[in-house]
Amino acid sequence: MKSRKKKAGAIALALAVLTAFGTSSAERVDMTLDEGIRLALENNYSIEESGADLDSAYWSLREARRNGGPKVNWTSTAYRVGGKAYEGWNHNGLYGNQFSFSMPIYSGGRVENGIKAAEMGLSGAELEYERTKQNIRNTVSGDYYYILKCRSEVEVYQESVNNLQAHLDNVNAKLRAGVVAQKDVLSSEVSLAEEKQKLVTAVNDYHVAVATFNNDVGLPMETETNPREQLEYEKYAFTLPECDEYAKLHRPDLFQKEFNLRQKKAEMEAAKSGMRPKLDAGVSRNIGGSSAFKTDSVTSDSWTAGVALSWDIFDSGITSAQVNKKKAAVHRAEAELKDKLNNVRLEVRTAYLNMQAAEENIGTMREALEKAQEDYRIEVVRYNAGVGTNLEVMDAQDKLVSAKGDFINALYKYNYSRASLDTAMGVPVDLDVTPYRQTLENSEKKGE
Repeated sequence: MKSRKKKAGAIALALAVLTAFGTSSAERVDMTLDEGIRLALENNYSIEESGADLDSAYWSLREARRNGGPKVNWTSTAYRVGGKAYEGWNHNGLYGNQFSFSMPIYSGGRVENGIKAAEMGLSGAELEYERTKQNIRNTVSGDYYYILKCRSEVEVYQESVNNLQAHLDNVNAKLRAGVVAQKDVLSSEVSLAEEKQKLVTAVNDYHVAVATFNNDVGLPMETETNPREQLEYEKYAFTLPECDEYAKLHRPDLFQKEFNLRQKKAEMEAAKSGMRPKLDAGVSRNIGGSSAFKTDSVTSDSWTAGVALSWDIFDSGITSAQVNKKKAAVHRAEAELKDKLNNVRLEVRTAYLNMQAAEENIGTMREALEKAQEDYRIEVVRYNAGVGTNLEVMDAQDKLVSAKGDFINALYKYNYSRASLDTAMGVPVDLDVTPYRQTLENSEKKGE
């Protein structure tokens, strides 16, 4: 209970220092990490950019599907005429209207593969949208943990300043009693000044961290955001092979690369349609005469209905060049997929090993901190008893501050690495990638 009261008192004291360095007119907001992530997902511009790409992919699919549907066209003409061919006409105008209906029956695979490519593109855009959210969550988590780190460091330096001030008061009292030399006072004053400088730097780092967090979540930068949580250690339950396997099954950008590969293959097949015949059905009606929608010109009064077959037997190699261009895009997509798979494995391993190292350091630094606290307590007692030196107290104080900083840094790196590991594994924000993975697996079974 006493340790909790001391911790609460230190936090309150540090917050008082932060307030003194802050802007009193700024709005104060208490926030958890989950609240910050939710706010960022609502306000971050990267979400809007990715959302616009998703809308574009949706309308591309709509366009591709409509390419296989019927088309109705109306063409109207109006001309002023003259010459011997029109001698004897009572009017000097010629009007015409053509109404046509057409629909592709066989496009050589252009329409079907165009639809397939657009479907792959839409699935890829949906997965990329989810990945954008995961990256934003990772950024906000890193910002939040860095605020906690900076705030903890402010608390450490504030406590150190208080300890050094109390020690300086004690040294001055001993000087007045003639027990110590003047140099003890001077060295204590120098140490106090240096620690105050570190406190000012720590406070500034805290404000910069808050401003960065505010910018990423969409709050005004001058907002005094106060995290409700503390840096803590929570054991991670999964092994590296389990994390690696999870990433293979859940990374949305990994599946996005696979959909991109299938999209490029479909585009290549659509390009091959230029080598095949096309068959279209059509109906047309023509009317024309001396006024709009009048049919007093026999040569302009006609209708047609039937089918049209066309085949570009030779196009100077244009289609072949287009197909080869699409083949190159397929090879690139294959390389991108392999590269993404390697990067995913590397990201998972890197984040996991960093987390593991930070976890080991937490235990080591906790022991070092306990020893540094005890050493400082002993040196203060020895100095007060007249058997220790001022230099020994200053040295113990420096080691205590350093041990606290190392412990805080280990906690920060552990939490940051854990958040990075979640991102590397593809832990979802909103989208379940299972249906997309099943779609890819089914297409592989069909040999597509």
